[in-house]
Amino acid sequence: MTLIKIEPTYKKSVFDIEFFHNEETGVWIHYEQGWRWGTFFADVTDEEMQALKDHNKYCEENNIYDEFEISDLTDFEMNDTWDGVWGDIRVFKSGWTEEQQTELKEIIEDSDDWWDWLMENGFEPQESETYICGIIDIENIDNLPWEIAGSV
Repeated sequence: MTLIKIEPTYKKSVFDIEFFHNEETGVWIHYEQGWRWGTFFADVTDEEMQALKDHNKYCEENNIYDEFEISDLTDFEMNDTWDGVWGDIRVFKSGWTEEQQTELKEIIEDSDDWWDWLMENGFEPQESETYICGIIDIENIDNLPWEIAGSV
């Protein structure tokens, strides 16, 4: 295992998707939050390190801004994100028309607080996924910052 610090190379390249489900109605809500920047730590396997390097090589060679799901790494930890630059709600329900999905999306967006609205209306948080788009800066480190802070 290799301990690394990972950050996006370019601003506005981090996003997180939170999934919510209302079991009674069968409705899924995905809330995507985009961030200007973020710092993450991971203790990666050799295969995961190679996947990160392959991702970077693919982005560089193809001049593409492809996404990499860092929350898929075995031992991943978000240290910080800052300056949220976008938020988007998506509604999914089998058998619903696009108009029905848009109507619920607008109700949620017009509420005072989307999180409170979801909690008050029977939606339960399920999981989340975190992505960095484009080339990822990878730095090998010896310790996590909070481990160093406690040492003398």
